[in-house]
Amino acid sequence: MARVAGVSPITVSRALSTPQKVKEETRQKVTDAVVKTGYVVNGLASMLRSGRSAIVSLFVSNLQDQHLANLIQGCADAFEGTRYRLMMAPAGHAGLGQQDLLEQVLPYRPAAVMFTGTVKSERVRAQLRGLAIPVMETWDYRPDPVDMLVGLAHAEGGRLMGAHFAQLGFRRIAYAGGVSEAGLQRLDGFREGLAAHGGALACVLPVGGRPSIGEGMAALGRARRELPGCDAIFFGSDVLAVGAMLRARQLGVDVPGELALAGYGDLEFSSQLHVPLTTVHVSSYQIGFTAGQMLRRRLDQDSVPERVVLSPLRLVPRASTGRAADGGSSRAG
Repeated sequence: MARVAGVSPITVSRALSTPQKVKEETRQKVTDAVVKTGYVVNGLASMLRSGRSAIVSLFVSNLQDQHLANLIQGCADAFEGTRYRLMMAPAGHAGLGQQDLLEQVLPYRPAAVMFTGTVKSERVRAQLRGLAIPVMETWDYRPDPVDMLVGLAHAEGGRLMGAHFAQLGFRRIAYAGGVSEAGLQRLDGFREGLAAHGGALACVLPVGGRPSIGEGMAALGRARRELPGCDAIFFGSDVLAVGAMLRARQLGVDVPGELALAGYGDLEFSSQLHVPLTTVHVSSYQIGFTAGQMLRRRLDQDSVPERVVLSPLRLVPRASTGRAADGGSSRAG
């Protein structure tokens, strides 16, 4: 390309990497040569040569999860206008592929690494600490992050819903959802919230894998079979609760008159259902945005005030538990 532009190779390199240091006439010659030859700058090779990476590697546990999509968008928005770019890779819920994926990503010399979840493997955690780059874990919570964490106290979300159910006087209460990691934290918190107000959980219906409408529909049938007289169900996600609401409508079960339903997450559709869904609000976009801002500070060689940030959770009572935000009646008695 230097021959086409009529300049030296070092001038071409300078015009492409630091154009402000090259005369306008020379810069235009190089630009014209780029267009004529179809030359494309290999940004990755440039980063590897300079040792200054612009890649933030993002390991995603579930590409179909709306909350994680919102989280990723928040992080992307935090980096907008900077030289950094997110490079995503699916890691799976269990994080079993984190070791292999990390080894594949390391040759690209990422400037930072981020996970939608926490890193489970002690081997991977030790390896990450040895990289001397910013590491961000999100969504879940553990008190000893690899480096930084922006997450949720899922147990608190469960406690909020447990207190809500008990205060409304429900007696035949079921939980349907995950029973490990974040799901277990929600379940334990739900039990605590019920107990604090004189209530108790009568039935646990484990739902594994990724939440789906079909799983929610099936869970409603299981709850009615395994807990006759069930009057309230807390689902570990809004998606499951919506499936249950659809099935209840098919069966002619009155929600909330005969059966109260609640979810977790407050996805956009939850307030638009024929019976608006009671849920726990999760600020997934803000989690991603905050995580991105913290990574930016570290990449700019600034310190962060707190290494661990917990996003607030908020109960959103709606008609599906028989209590809209302006009040309602108890079923006790």
